[in-house]
Amino acid sequence: MYPLNAFIIVVLTLGLSILLGWTHDKRRAIKICAWVGTVLTLLVVRWFAPFDIGPASWADVADWITPDGYAQHSVETSITAQQNWFVGETKECNSSPLDFRVANQLSKEPGYVAASINCDNGPEHMVTVNLYGRLNQPEHRIAYWRCTRKSEGFTCLQTGAE
Repeated sequence: MYPLNAFIIVVLTLGLSILLGWTHDKRRAIKICAWVGTVLTLLVVRWFAPFDIGPASWADVADWITPDGYAQHSVETSITAQQNWFVGETKECNSSPLDFRVANQLSKEPGYVAASINCDNGPEHMVTVNLYGRLNQPEHRIAYWRCTRKSEGFTCLQTGAE
């Protein structure tokens, strides 16, 4: 349920309970008109604002965040892979953050960990890798990944850093 819809339901429920609890006085008609006007305004706003308003609109962000809290990044990077690494196999890998000099040469930020991923002693391949973890980690000296070879490329989940 959208937060704005929930808000409208709460306003309607509270408004009706307040209206039913009011005493009979001369200002009751004015209060009812003001309340009905407010509800109609909220409905018109909702009619012309089909998007979700509020914190729940960040739910779209959750589509690319894993339950561990890692965001997916699809990056073109160098990864070492032997010829015998078959589809579906998982290996423990690591990468080192770039220092300031190398980061400038590659037009990356210092601490970028996805420039090269070392998985085994095989040759380097430039491929698109789906990384789940932070790309910039200047506070670490090494990042650890669990990489799985898929038919369309590699997927690596960060398992730690030191």
